Amino acid sequence: MWNVFEYPFVGIAAAILVLLGLWLLWMLKPDKRRRWHPLIPLGIIALAFAVAHFVQTDREKILNAINIGIKAFEERNIEPIKEIIADDYTDTAHSSKDLIVAYCQAMFEMAMIDRVTFLSRETTVEDNLAPLETGHFRWLAGIFDSFSLTGHAIFTMEAFVKFSEGSEIARMGKPFLIVKARFSFKKTPDKKWLINSSEILELDRKPINWGQIRN
Repeated sequence: MWNVFEYPFVGIAAAILVLLGLWLLWMLKPDKRRRWHPLIPLGIIALAFAVAHFVQTDREKILNAINIGIKAFEERNIEPIKEIIADDYTDTAHSSKDLIVAYCQAMFEMAMIDRVTFLSRETTVEDNLAPLETGHFRWLAGIFDSFSLTGHAIFTMEAFVKFSEGSEIARMGKPFLIVKARFSFKKTPDKKWLINSSEILELDRKPINWGQIRN
């Protein structure tokens, strides 16, 4: 379901429908035509772009958190990583936030990242408006999901990771990797999305997991 906050063309489509309606009105009842009528679809289009620009959706917040993490690795700055990880973080190899943060810190020297390029990404959001996703009210979920107070999401990505020449992994003859990973997010009461779990799925398109990497 398209979200009006993500796609301004939804507003453009609505404006076109309004314009068609006005055109029919002018054809059938010319005396009802007013000079300000064309301003209605133009106003709808302007509002659609304003909403898309100023309202950040859940998916945009999640992608922003991922980009913050990538930039933190590129700059070898652990503080932004701490800010996007939930206090109750846990995965199959790290039982706490402190452990995954320590792992990230240790990776700064071994795998100094020069650039990360997304090959694919997918975000699945589940929030407290899930009952609206069915039946006649499905369109409401597309409009109001950004205002839900709680929720969970899965972000799955495949990316081309190029390492800096000075990193240990590059010196060992591996200047780049194709990495596929899955991140679980939870929405906090202040509408932030934090990572509360993760899993490495593939390296160079070969299946792998946290346990194999740590071993």
